[in-house]
Amino acid sequence: MLGIIVAGYWVGVRFDEPVGRGDGTVRGKRLFECQKGFGGFVRGKNVTSGDFPERPFDELDDDEDEDEI
Repeated sequence: MLGIIVAGYWVGVRFDEPVGRGDGTVRGKRLFECQKGFGGFVRGKNVTSGDFPERPFDELDDDEDEDEI
């Protein structure tokens, strides 16, 4: 976050990849811990939790021969 957060409901997010702009800190106050670039704050309506991709990796595999010994 750029150090400024406007009024409203926000959710602190820790990303798996460095796609954020923050480190869990707003105006010098630590709200959650993560490395710089791995955190951000988004509006609650924009948050979806879960594992991605939504289908298990084995369902994405087209080559059945690789699964056999």
